[in-house]
Order: sequence, then C-alpha cells, then structure tokens
Amino acid sequence: MARATRRAGAGLVALTLGLGLLGGCSDTYGEGESATGVAAVESPAVLDPWFEAVGRDDRAAARVVVLGDSVSEGYGLSDHLERRWLDRVQAGLRTRSGTSGCPTSAGGWYGTTSLIPTDYRAPTLPDPLVTGPTEPAPTLGPGGRGRTLEPGGAITWTVTADSVDIGYRTRFAGGPLRIEIDGTVPAHGLAVPTDTDPRAERKVWSSGDLGPGTHTVTVRNALPATSPTWATVTDLTPFRGDRDRCVHVLDASRSGVSAQTIARTPTYLRDSLSLDPDLLLVALGFNDLRADIPAAQFGSSLDSLVQQARGMGYEGPILLVGWFAPQHVPGQPAWSAYLRQMQARTVHEGVSFVDLSAVLPPADPSSRYFIDGLHPSAAGQPLIAASLTEILAPNGEKATTGGASSDAS
Repeated sequence: MARATRRAGAGLVALTLGLGLLGGCSDTYGEGESATGVAAVESPAVLDPWFEAVGRDDRAAARVVVLGDSVSEGYGLSDHLERRWLDRVQAGLRTRSGTSGCPTSAGGWYGTTSLIPTDYRAPTLPDPLVTGPTEPAPTLGPGGRGRTLEPGGAITWTVTADSVDIGYRTRFAGGPLRIEIDGTVPAHGLAVPTDTDPRAERKVWSSGDLGPGTHTVTVRNALPATSPTWATVTDLTPFRGDRDRCVHVLDASRSGVSAQTIARTPTYLRDSLSLDPDLLLVALGFNDLRADIPAAQFGSSLDSLVQQARGMGYEGPILLVGWFAPQHVPGQPAWSAYLRQMQARTVHEGVSFVDLSAVLPPADPSSRYFIDGLHPSAAGQPLIAASLTEILAPNGEKATTGGASSDAS
C-alpha cells in the first residue's frame, strides 16, 4: 500500500511514496513489483480548499475535474473502465474519506461512473451508440467531445445507475432535444430547449429517480428531416445515490489534445469548468512535446489556461501534474524541460505542482506497466492512482477507514 510522509518546508511538501501493490492492495490488474521515490508537491497549501471539500463530502459533492490527454482518458482500455487511474482515484478517495453510501464498485458505463462523453477520442474506448445524422463538436463539452444532432440524429447510452445527468449545449436557434429513458419519455424530457440568445453555454438535464439497475438513455433530435435546426449533446454522468455527495473524479480529457489547443479554445475550458470543480487537475504536456511545441511555449499555454480559468470565475485550486518520462524520441527535447515549465507556473496564486516522474517508472514498451512508449497498461493504472490518491487524500485519513460502500446504493 502506498505510504505518505509529508514534510513541510520551503514552500513544498516531499511526499515519500511506496507504490507496491502488494498484499491487500493488489488486484487482478495491478499486482507485482513496487516503485518508490519522492515526489515534491509545490505550494501544498493551495490544496487546502480541496481537503476541506473532501471533509464535507457527506453533505456536498467534492469534485475533481481532470483536464488531461490520452493518459487520462484511458487509451488502451476497451472495457472495465473502472481500471482507469481516475476511476481508481475516485474509489480510493471515497474509501479514505469513509463516508457511508459512496459506491466504489464498477457501475455506470462499462464500469466507469465518471462523466461519459458523446465521443471518446481514444479509439479503444467504447463510444455510445450514435444513429442518424450527427457531427462531432470538437470545441464543445468537457474535453471537447460533444456531438451535434441533425434532425433524426440520436445518441444512446446503457448505464448502471439510479439517476443520470445529461449535458447539452445551448446555441442560437438550437432545436429541442427529446430524452427517452427505457423507451419512455418523461414529461420534462419531451422537448428540452437548447435555443439561446445571446449566451451559449453547457447546461444539464437531470433525470428523476430511475431505480437501481441498468437503464437505456437516448437523446434525440426529433424534428422532421426537413428542419434546418440542430442541437448539441455533450455528455452523460451516471449516479448511484451519490449525486450531491461523495468524491467525484470527472473526466474532461481528450486523447491527442495539447495545452496549446485548450488555451486557444475557450469553449473547451469553459464547458469543463461548468462541472463545478473543487479542484482542477491539469495533466498535459505530452502532446505539446510530440508536436514539437517548445517547452517555453508550453509554459505560456499553461499561463493562458490559468488566466482564462480565473477569468471564467473559477477560484479553486489548480494542480499541475507532471507524468512519468515518455520514451525519448530522437530530436525531441527532454521531458524534464516541460516539467520545469509546470513547476514555474506555481508563481500563479492558487496553483500547485507535483512531479510524479520521481515515483512512476519511465514509459517502456517492454514493461508490463506500458502498452507503448507513452500509454500505461491496465497494470500501470494502479501505480498512477496510488500516487495521486496519497496526494489528494486529506492528512490523517487512513487507507483502512471503513464506511464506503462497494455496492450500488
């Protein structure tokens, strides 16, 4: 089990991690050797509001929004998405919190109870069923993974949940959406308006209590084929008695995205922030490196991202996460240059940074922890989750704390 020693001093905390997945910490997908090291958490006091949010998760949801790339979206996995590191962090934090009635077992969509987009960008991940005429909406929705429905277009998820939230985007002259649950249209789902003037934004339609079990949810543009009116759907989030309580780690990531792209796409960031995070976790940089974007320019993109988030009204903590070292490609700069740029962003108020390259093994396609020179395997996901759980768990909470439910409630 991971262990943490927090030593305050000089504006950082040194987190000593033993990431051995041994004994009671092993599972089908993550048993084996341990990785150890020291990760320096810069400006640790920045995270205090997050710890306070976790401390009251019995009466209000504590939300982490993950703004990442393919490493966060889960590239390489095709089912049992509860194996992704972000799902594991959610389960780990719920266990550490000990709040009763917070499920930690698989559920939702192919195991994940995090936000489910209309269009995963990692080609291995299972997309919802899309029928009729639709178009991708790559600048809209958390992670820029929305989809616009032309008349006759529809998106269907089948989820294990007792209620759902459906995210959609308002637009000028947007058409109504019809929402069907298990073949029935609830009264407030008959014609959900998406027309707006002048402000376009992400909004949420919430179902009532559906009862436990598996439910099929379809969102449709039911206008006649001759209509010129479109409507945009962005995501679905399943709940199991935890809608307004417990820790939630929400996926707003997109495979292939760079910090530069997000900084240049305000709607991408705005829709991600509409999830109302208590902590914005930013895990980017790999695609900036691969696109030969200089490290200094990557740093400028992070500056812009932070400034835009503040300008959009987000006042909470921002945690920049530096990953393991990717497999080096000749001609590309060292990953350490990008880590230094992340560290330098802690000059911004409310920004913290942790360098996990000190505790996570470097990407190696011959290792059981990676599927290639960049992406963690199912066995590598627990290493990431263990390190982040230690960082995001409030001081004094024990991994053996009881009370979290492993079953749907």
